Amino acid sequence: MTVAQPSLLRRLRLSGLLVSLGLIVEAVTLFWSHPTAFLAFLLLGGTLVAAGVLLYLFSIASYPSPPQQAHPGNT
Repeated sequence: MTVAQPSLLRRLRLSGLLVSLGLIVEAVTLFWSHPTAFLAFLLLGGTLVAAGVLLYLFSIASYPSPPQQAHPGNT
């Protein structure tokens, strides 16, 4: 098992934070009874969730794979 780089961990934490904030915004707007609640739900919450998902996908796609180690029995 390999240990992830600190930059990858930082990006993954940030993406999790963005998704969490987006879900919190969406949960709060469910209790509003104003027409702008839908706009906040969609524009603010949806944007935060989408940004978190995209950052997560970019982080794992751009992470370089570790070099393959040769097994002692294989030639």
